[in-house]
Amino acid sequence: MKLKLKALLITLPLLFFGLISTHRVNAQEAEKKTETAGCKPSSCRGAKTKFGEAKVITNVRESLIALKTGMEKSTNPSFDSRAYDIGNIVGDTDEESLAIIVREVKLIETEFSTKLNRQFEEFLLPDNKAKQVKYLAGRIEELQNLL
Repeated sequence: MKLKLKALLITLPLLFFGLISTHRVNAQEAEKKTETAGCKPSSCRGAKTKFGEAKVITNVRESLIALKTGMEKSTNPSFDSRAYDIGNIVGDTDEESLAIIVREVKLIETEFSTKLNRQFEEFLLPDNKAKQVKYLAGRIEELQNLL
């Protein structure tokens, strides 16, 4: 009986501390997953610039979708359905997403030119990715104001 009691007294604290350390490890893993949500862990090193870039591009995409929604609801003028279609608007990489947004903005500007008899400044996309995002956001905002 004393042997079983000693074994229990030794085993219980070990189990207790084992559960606590397991809980800590699980909590740390969950925290890491939360920090890198939306990007591959290998892309989110350092200051999480990849995550930040993806977030900014997502915001521009959301502005584009809002513009397209407004175009779809517009009756005067009525826009071609291809101009406000939001299918295949998300790329696999930041570069692909930016290329899709550029393509869509150009398409919308062509549609606005046709329907509203409006001319736009030449589309001169900067080389720097941050400047590209700012440029595209400005063009989308201008289109939104025309709508």
